[in-house]
Amino acid sequence: MRLKNEPFFLWINSLFFPLFYLRHQGKLAVVIDAEGEGGPRFWVRVNTSDLLIVWEIWKAKAYDDIRIPIREMDVVVEFGAHIGAFAVRAARLAHHGQVFAYEASSNNYAQLAQNRQLNGLDNLFIENSAVSDRRGAMPYYRPADNGSLGSLVHESSSFMETVQAITFADIIAEHGIERIDFLKVDVEGAEYDILLNCADETLAIVQRVVMEYHEFKGDKRNHQDLVDLLNSQGFIVVVEKGVSSLMDWFGAWFGGRIIRTGIIKAWRE
Repeated sequence: MRLKNEPFFLWINSLFFPLFYLRHQGKLAVVIDAEGEGGPRFWVRVNTSDLLIVWEIWKAKAYDDIRIPIREMDVVVEFGAHIGAFAVRAARLAHHGQVFAYEASSNNYAQLAQNRQLNGLDNLFIENSAVSDRRGAMPYYRPADNGSLGSLVHESSSFMETVQAITFADIIAEHGIERIDFLKVDVEGAEYDILLNCADETLAIVQRVVMEYHEFKGDKRNHQDLVDLLNSQGFIVVVEKGVSSLMDWFGAWFGGRIIRTGIIKAWRE
């Protein structure tokens, strides 16, 4: 399935992201402070959406909610770690726990590794793997060379690399995980393949979930499928607009309604 909004993001990349980085002309990457001096720091690539993702996690706090907190002893699993904005936050909150973060893109993974080292997080375990409903080599598409929009399921004519995919069950078995306190998912449409095809016993060990859902033209699946699944597994589920909904609105103005996104939060009582 081809990503319908690739021209839009190519235009955004060429026009808007450079405006964020005018003072860093000539640099490929810079270090920024997420919460002011003395707080977490991140290597971000110039002329990409890296800074926007760090802002989304640390300033807009898109995944924070008192109903689904990350506690100090928690085991956290993240699919779609990008450069580590959420993984670093989770590892600092679960400072006596463990965080397992998975990122498909080799370019993003290199930044993720740098940011783990930059923040000195021994409880953050990272792997350069995609997560899907099957294991093995798969094509991974990146429209506009934008690291935050890479997808296994929506084709792009811009950039493609072959990545190694593993399953949710593989992760649990590899690390001997008996309980996942917090699961975070942001995989640009692959959430349906991962969750709708995993076994009941896999979801049974998950206690709290936050995910960004994506609805693309041409895909019959929508967020209600994920809500129904989580409800059937005993979760209380709420659906909210995400920070990316601003891009939704702008994309609609720019070239028609081509993608809907939002946040699903779920927890067990």
